[in-house]
Amino acid sequence: MKKLMVVMFVVFVVGAIHQVSAQQVVASAGGYYTGENLTLSWTLGEPVIETFSGSNVILTQGFQQPYSFYLSQVLNIPAGWSGVSSYVDPLNKGVEGIFSDYISDFILLASMNEMYFPSQSINTIGNWNYATGYKIKADNNFDVTLTGTKISSPTIELSEGWNLIPVLTSCGASVEELFSGMTGVNIVKEVAGVKLYWPGFNINTLQELAPGKAYFVLMTSPEYLTYPACSKSTQQTPASLSVNHQFNPWNEQHFTSASHAIAAQAEVISASSLMIGDIIGVFTPDGLCAGFTEITNPGKNIALVAFADDETTPEKDGFEVGDLLQYKVFRPGTGEELDLVAGYDLTLPNQGTFAQQGLSAMKSVNLSGGASTGQISAEVFPNPSSGIFNLSMNYWPENMKIELFDAAGQVIKLLEPGQRPNGSSLELNLSFLPDGVYFLKLIDQTFIQTKKIVIR
Repeated sequence: MKKLMVVMFVVFVVGAIHQVSAQQVVASAGGYYTGENLTLSWTLGEPVIETFSGSNVILTQGFQQPYSFYLSQVLNIPAGWSGVSSYVDPLNKGVEGIFSDYISDFILLASMNEMYFPSQSINTIGNWNYATGYKIKADNNFDVTLTGTKISSPTIELSEGWNLIPVLTSCGASVEELFSGMTGVNIVKEVAGVKLYWPGFNINTLQELAPGKAYFVLMTSPEYLTYPACSKSTQQTPASLSVNHQFNPWNEQHFTSASHAIAAQAEVISASSLMIGDIIGVFTPDGLCAGFTEITNPGKNIALVAFADDETTPEKDGFEVGDLLQYKVFRPGTGEELDLVAGYDLTLPNQGTFAQQGLSAMKSVNLSGGASTGQISAEVFPNPSSGIFNLSMNYWPENMKIELFDAAGQVIKLLEPGQRPNGSSLELNLSFLPDGVYFLKLIDQTFIQTKKIVIR
């Protein structure tokens, strides 16, 4: 009778799991069989005594446990702008379906070239692509769960110029380990955050790429980036929004999806009268502080991140392209506020005017109680141009005149811009002139400056 019961038990097991693909287990007794229509693994009368778990699989020593072929990733979406990506390839890829349950909080999702903007009936993204990162904006915090398959090859191709990259690993990655061997990396920075990796200036406030986030990377040449495999000792990095927790004496910060990075080397800081604890703010022509940083160590290079205006909001909350970068310093120890005038490194693409994803570096720093004759700064851009120029000034004298003259010194035109907001730009349409070199002479009672311009 006992022998008959064992046979019946084996028949019952085989019948119950016929045409079911079962997984092998860790067992000290039992076996594994694969036939044409059947895969079977079994243990003999052994209780579950130990469980081995990893990020993708659970094995038990003892009776079999269920195994899921799919992975799940929770994306923590904060209010405002942030960067988002996935290390799973979702089963349901349509972005409309992914965010349908959160449509009251969701505003916009964008890659470098495509966008999903439901309030404007725009969807050029279509399906979620794990090989790219995204910018996302939300009204309120929410969590999205993506279920899908593991990415078999965590490698992405970085093109020359700006890239928006995903994090294709569940355990994050060290920025220096990931990028130190790549010669074409210029800068890596957060989306809507202040942390960055700028090897040319020996600045690394970013440290780690976190799973679930996305990052901007500027390349001088194309290269491939491969994420390392996770190990048992690897600790997961939480994907949280970067927030500047320093004291801001001016106004609430708006972390938008585009920014301009400004470096200041230690020798520039040391040569100035800046002190530990001083807070440097960068201001729009309207007087809005759109980025700030604190001097914590005069012997270290620093970076200041200026944020662009958010085009999805009606109010002005950041810089527009061409705005002059203006600076103030707040000294908490005395409550004193000073004006800071910077000279710029001309080898970088942007000097004193804001550009989306712009790069600037301070070559000199001077502090004072306010703008004076020697501290008036003027920039002309683009230069050369086809004839349309913009003149930006940190301080516009009310009675200033502008003389336009050619290379022979002949005055062609006289302009009187009148009172204008400090830091604003004046458009000059000189397209009626033939190609060549010209000069703008800025004249006031207390100063004269000349700017060379080229029409091509």
